[in-house]
Amino acid sequence: MITTTARALEDDHRIAASATSEHHDTRTAADEVAGALHDALDGRSPDLVMLFASFHHAAALPQACDDLRRMLVPGHFLGVTTESVLGDGRELEGVAGISAVAFRLGRKRHIKLATWRTASWDPLPLSQPEALAARIDAASDTKCVIALADPFSTPSTRMLPAIGSCLGGGHTLPVTGGLLSGASQPTCNRLILDDVVQDAGAIGVTISGDIDVGTIVSQGCRPVGQPVVVTGCEGNVITRLGGRTALDMVRELLGDLPDHERELLSGGLLIGRAIDAGKKRLGRGDFVVRNVLGVDEDKGGMAVGELPRLGQTIQVHLRDAQAAHEDLQLLLDGQQVHDPPLAALLVTCNGRGQRLFEQVGHDTAIVRERLGEPPMAGFFAAGEFGPIAGTNLIHSQAVVATILR
Repeated sequence: MITTTARALEDDHRIAASATSEHHDTRTAADEVAGALHDALDGRSPDLVMLFASFHHAAALPQACDDLRRMLVPGHFLGVTTESVLGDGRELEGVAGISAVAFRLGRKRHIKLATWRTASWDPLPLSQPEALAARIDAASDTKCVIALADPFSTPSTRMLPAIGSCLGGGHTLPVTGGLLSGASQPTCNRLILDDVVQDAGAIGVTISGDIDVGTIVSQGCRPVGQPVVVTGCEGNVITRLGGRTALDMVRELLGDLPDHERELLSGGLLIGRAIDAGKKRLGRGDFVVRNVLGVDEDKGGMAVGELPRLGQTIQVHLRDAQAAHEDLQLLLDGQQVHDPPLAALLVTCNGRGQRLFEQVGHDTAIVRERLGEPPMAGFFAAGEFGPIAGTNLIHSQAVVATILR
């Protein structure tokens, strides 16, 4: 099954299109996507194509992408492997799928696309802001950097803030995209930038000039109990909260939860770190949420998915489908004052989808409908990149939409 969406702004010859194929054969699926995009673009070569392929297609993906590039002749091409793909109102969880979005951005406007890549033998100069800005071609008119990174080989916790601050002067570049989820061990992901194929590192595109790029970051959980300060930690283990052992504090909180909230624990326990601990009232959206990876009974501690620091304010969170739905709808309300976008890139946590909502296509269907059904493609990630309160962060349980107008 192949689906296609296209949107054209003929006054400036701008056009975007997306296509999704469920064919199990990699080269056939890529041919279907390429043919659909070619027709939607009226045979004109796109400036950029971004393609996402489920892990089923990893082995033959380089050859399939060569076929697609020969047919479409894009100015820039990025392709990666993921756990599952999404696009055009569908989420193809756990099945073979290829999804792609293509842009032709017109010639009357000054819009610049610059692609970049990094690998172990050619790392980004993260500690040298000027060199980093030059490497990714960031400038004062840069609107967004989209990064697609292998989780086993990319220092994403350093890369995101380094890119965000590389221009200096208090200006933060938004970084979106995410960690690839198409492999459970190193060197098994595929990252393709034009004719270069990598099994590690990161690839990206920097978007600058006369274009508006907005982002939505919606998290799929809600805080319970009260905020508390970290008073003891070792590595990624929180040992003490508010002067007590972390496990005692959390167990007391969980014991006081009503039955309907305790049932949500089946989805796993999460810890949220306050983005602005000085805020008078902390609520949904004020935290960076991380998974609890395990417990240390001897130390009374909890291992979490980042390195905590003394003095941080945290709060227990629960995965909650209703809260996730409401938060996404609320953020999309703010988009209704804008014109419909040319296209959108959607990156959602691989813990969402049917695992959270018990239905297929929740996030994709809502975003597509509320944004006026633009061309859209994306993937289920092992970590989602997106800015909150001017800080680029790696999220868990979130959906991040990159919206081009």
